Amino acid sequence: MATATADVIGSTPLSFTNASGGQQVIPLSALEFSGSDIRLKTAWQAVLDPGEQTTLLALAKARAAVGELTPPPIPPPAPALSVTAAHAGSEGSGIAVTVSVEKDVPPLDAEITLSAVELDTWAMLTDGDAAAFKIGVDAPTGVDGDPPGATGLIAVKKGSTGASAKPAVASSGVLKKATGVDLKDADAAVVCTILPRADYVGKDGLSYAVTVQGATFTISATYDSTKEAGTQDPVTLLTLGDVAAPVAYLVSVGAPPRGAALPADSSTQLSGGAAGLPASGLLYT
Repeated sequence: MATATADVIGSTPLSFTNASGGQQVIPLSALEFSGSDIRLKTAWQAVLDPGEQTTLLALAKARAAVGELTPPPIPPPAPALSVTAAHAGSEGSGIAVTVSVEKDVPPLDAEITLSAVELDTWAMLTDGDAAAFKIGVDAPTGVDGDPPGATGLIAVKKGSTGASAKPAVASSGVLKKATGVDLKDADAAVVCTILPRADYVGKDGLSYAVTVQGATFTISATYDSTKEAGTQDPVTLLTLGDVAAPVAYLVSVGAPPRGAALPADSSTQLSGGAAGLPASGLLYT
């Protein structure tokens, strides 16, 4: 990979006396930084003889060493795209969005490839009822004292608990649209049944895992947009509303208050999700 170059910034041009006694005044625009080194631009190499070039570069490097010549200041990253979780709830803070951008094309034509992963974890569960109250159920009654509605990737099926008062044993698998999975205890009794969120229509991107810690268990659910089947087309700055469906299942993408720009290849972790409030984040230039 070629070393990046940058202009040379300073307060005055460079001045020196050549071997013939002539005074040479060279503008800083004749020079460029190549990494941390200063060199003469190609166009000026035919203007100055080798001795003059040696003198000029020695002078430039000496001034750079004491901070009199520097590259231009690098502007701090600015918000390029805003990302908002598709659903309100604390689980949205478990979403990470990754972006890569096509290079060497006009900004409005550059293809922006996005992917999204959400990881939800519910720990210290003792039985199915505990899971229902922590995760939430697919059909909440709204009655005080009953389990709330689920806001994460999965829900506990209403009425599926109570057959066992024991923790679930370890298991894992892929969840399918509208299809429940029974989590069982060591005696094969059903602890609870978990379901994908009602709006899930995929078949490959959503998985679950149950791990055991003594007398308790943890349920984790993971959604990865890249694991869903089918073509996931990139977007451009002009088509941010057309994010591929597997990504849009988790997030929407738009312009921040000062307008959209091409982001750097990077990832962002969403934050701020709460009851009634979707998590959000920014991708920066």
